[in-house]
Amino acid sequence: MKSSAFKIFKWIVVVIISLILIITIVTYFYMKKPLFGKAAEGVRLERMKKSPHFKDGIFHNLNHTPELTEGYSMMGVIFDKLFGDHPRLSPIDSIPSQKVDLLHLPIDSNVLVWFGHSSFFIQLDGKRILVDPVFSGNASPIPGTVTAFKGTDRYKVEDLPDIDYLIISHDHYDHVDYETLI
Repeated sequence: MKSSAFKIFKWIVVVIISLILIITIVTYFYMKKPLFGKAAEGVRLERMKKSPHFKDGIFHNLNHTPELTEGYSMMGVIFDKLFGDHPRLSPIDSIPSQKVDLLHLPIDSNVLVWFGHSSFFIQLDGKRILVDPVFSGNASPIPGTVTAFKGTDRYKVEDLPDIDYLIISHDHYDHVDYETLI
């Protein structure tokens, strides 16, 4: 009986170690995808090194910026995220909206179109500005995990005229989307 229990335990350990190894290998190769970017090099790296905020290979905030608000722990945040009650994280319905034909707007008309979250198209004084574009319907490096809310996915890149300025506020996946940029 002991021998049988030991064999089962051994197989469970082998399966768990195999799963961990497979997940590690898959994650390693998935992280090599172009959408994750690459380390700075050449002229860009030299420009970064000249910044007074770039020390020891990373940028540092001007002021101390804690990762968590005082009184919270990482384990508490993770536990709350996994098991806490979070009603109404998604809108019940879409915001009423009307799709505008951006390709045929007169260049002299001033327009602001909100696409959702932080994405905007601005046409001002003959200039066309695109802010934080996310048109793939996905705001995550893992497809299908953070999808667009109903009504915020009306526009595609093909609906846009030529852009004069592209503004990317920061490098979160819900503010810039690799599929949109390529």
